[in-house]
Formats: sequence, C-alpha cells, structure tokens
Amino acid sequence: MTKPPPAPGFSVALVEPTTLLGRDVRAVLKERAFPASKIHLFHQKPQPGGILTEEDDEVEFIAPLTKDALETCRIAFLCGGADETARFLRARTDGALAIDLSGVRNGQPLVVPSEDSDPRPLPPGSLFLTPHPVAFVLAEIVRTVESVAPVVGVTAAVDRPVSELGKAALDELFQQALALATFRPMPKETLGTQVAFNSHVPADSSAFEARVAEDLAGLLAREIPLTILSVRAGVFHGHLLRVELRLGANAPPWGDVLARFVEQKHAFEIVDPENLSGPVESAGRDETLLLRGETEGRRVTLTFAADHLRRGGALLAVRLAEQAARERGWLGPPSVFA
Repeated sequence: MTKPPPAPGFSVALVEPTTLLGRDVRAVLKERAFPASKIHLFHQKPQPGGILTEEDDEVEFIAPLTKDALETCRIAFLCGGADETARFLRARTDGALAIDLSGVRNGQPLVVPSEDSDPRPLPPGSLFLTPHPVAFVLAEIVRTVESVAPVVGVTAAVDRPVSELGKAALDELFQQALALATFRPMPKETLGTQVAFNSHVPADSSAFEARVAEDLAGLLAREIPLTILSVRAGVFHGHLLRVELRLGANAPPWGDVLARFVEQKHAFEIVDPENLSGPVESAGRDETLLLRGETEGRRVTLTFAADHLRRGGALLAVRLAEQAARERGWLGPPSVFA
C-alpha cells in the first residue's frame, strides 16, 4: 500500500507566545485549522538563551528572536512590544511574511484582510502592519453606517481594559479587588493606582487617542473629524465604545441602520436590549457586540463592546495569513481555506 501524500503546510513562527495576544493567536490558529506544519516559538527578552514554559501540560522551548531566526518560516506573527519589534524589524535578514500586531509604525500602510463583499488583493512584501483594534472596529462601524448615510464626523468614548497592559496587570487588578474586599493594603506596582472598581485617565491617553485617530484615517483612506474620550476602566477584557456618528444628511430610521449591522454577521452581533451585556460578554468573542443604538436628526448613537485581543487582533492576523497563503500559492488551490 502506498502512503497518502503529506498534508500541505509550512512552518509558522509565533513571537512572544505567552503574551495575552500570543495566546489568542495560537488559539485562533487551532480553531481555524490553519495548516501550519510546525509552529516555532520565539521570545524578545534581553536574556540570550531560550526559555522553558508549559502549555497544555507539555514543556515547550521558546528560543531567542535573533535577526535570522525566521529564515525557516513562511509566516511570523509578532505579538511582543512595539519597541523591541521595531528593533528586530530593522535588523532582520529573513524573507518570512511578518504580520505585526505590536503597533509598529514605519510609514508603511496598514493591512487588513479582504471581505467577501469587497475582494482586494493584499500588497506584496514581507511585512504587514495591522491597525489598532479600536480603529479597526471604528472603521467597520463607519463603513456600515455609510452604507445608508454619509458620515462627516465621529465622537467616541472608549473604556480601555486592563488587559491592554498584559497578564501582570490582570493579576494585580484581581489582587486589588481582593485587597479591597479584605481591607488589606492594595498592590499598585504594575497599575500605579487603584483600578479595581474605578476609572482613571492613564498617562498614555493622548498617545492612545492619537494612534486610534491616525489608524482610522488610514483605514478609511480619508481624514474624518474625530474626537476620542478615553479612560482606563477596572475591567479585565474588552473595550466599551459609545459612538456618535454625525451625518451629512438626515438619519434614516433606526431599523434601516440596524438592518445593515445585522447583515454584517461576521463582524457584529446584535444583543437583546433586555440583556445586560458589555465587555464581560464580549471577552473571547470574534464579533463586536452592538448593545444599543438610535437615530435622531443628523446623528446615529451606538454602544458596542469588543474584545481587542480577538477580532481586531488574533483573528485579523490569522485571516491575513490565510489570504496571503491563498494569493501567494503556498498551499495549492483556494479550496484549502474554503
């Protein structure tokens, strides 16, 4: 008997697999059955040697990310910090397609996967920069409303979760809640202040708001008047967005706007208004939750909850990898990802 031919696939790299984003990328690769023949793990820590870690009761080796570390890989997901990633990108000598989720900005345009309703080929090259997750969701919201009325301005109030700061911040938030409940001293080494049961304006708020505005303009391919009001909220995962869209004409009935969001089932899920939902319910979800909406005069007001680690993060990156694999002929016929 002859053996069946090996399944198609190629080596993939995952940089900083133990970060929250790295864990979600790995989970999405598995959920979508991405045909990686092997996943190589790399870290960007200053130590020169490798790191042993445990995943699903198995010990794994995470190698240091050197300038030539990706030479045997076809695609690499970069899930570390922006500064370290920028230094690596300047020194790299490989030809792998690097999909960067760290927030590096070097003048290249942002890249997002094509939708079935708007098929667009990906650009050539060996580096894809992905947008800020909040900008990605805002762009989807603007495009959906613009299918029924022109949008001429946006105001967005954004509650930012502690998971933006990584696992250490999540652990400290949990310990803060315990300390408050048991009248013990509150740990603040990572968060710098009380975040549990609280909201505050962190020092990076202006930079966050500027980055979202810059990325939204890039995604829409035009400047749009945008005001962002952001705070850090005492929640673990998920952004809460209250958005007002100013229109260039009278707003259509709310039912017409809602119908457009219903059509985008891959992007949005409509929440029953009788249910109390928010960032907690959005955690781990690929869709952005539409919690509330109404139209009045020349404006549409909407409330959403979105898990930044999923739709605008890990899922976006893996969808880019799938589209690149199809377009560049790495896995044979397009039916591989049907």
